[in-house]
Amino acid sequence: MKDDDNETDSVAKTSVPEQPDPVTEISAKNAEIAALTDKWKRALAEAENARKRADASRLDGREHGISLAVDALAPAFDAVFLALETARKVSDADTPGIKAHLEGLATVKKAFETGFKALGVRLIAPKDTAFDPELHEAMQITETDEAKPGNVLVLHRPGFAIGRRLIRPAHVTVSAAPSTSDTD
Repeated sequence: MKDDDNETDSVAKTSVPEQPDPVTEISAKNAEIAALTDKWKRALAEAENARKRADASRLDGREHGISLAVDALAPAFDAVFLALETARKVSDADTPGIKAHLEGLATVKKAFETGFKALGVRLIAPKDTAFDPELHEAMQITETDEAKPGNVLVLHRPGFAIGRRLIRPAHVTVSAAPSTSDTD
């Protein structure tokens, strides 16, 4: 009889497979799906952040290259700017020869300005505006009643900027209120 009991026990153990719990199985699958979804979202966000960093780096590199080019061209622009300003102040500026030179200088200056604009470079040439220490460098201060204190009176050398990057500040003369001296 022992043989029969052993056979029955072994048959009972092998013939009835254990059924997984459907609720547990669904919960496990949902947890796996949630984990994979989270990983996917993180990977997507990281890829987007990497793209944004690459775009910012590319833009910064472009602006840096342009600022180097503007630095190299600025002395020539300054020479044309100064020659034009000086020639306009000459007493015989109305003579045909001087007028022709002025027109040529104005054309060269305009070509520089057009090229700078095409590159996204902003010319900083303030006059009769408020002094901005982030964009202007005061070369001198002049006391006057003619202008509001803190305004740009004279532009000595224009500045340049691209985006938020200052390539070179404008050199200016700034107005100040006349000093009042009491001689009592």
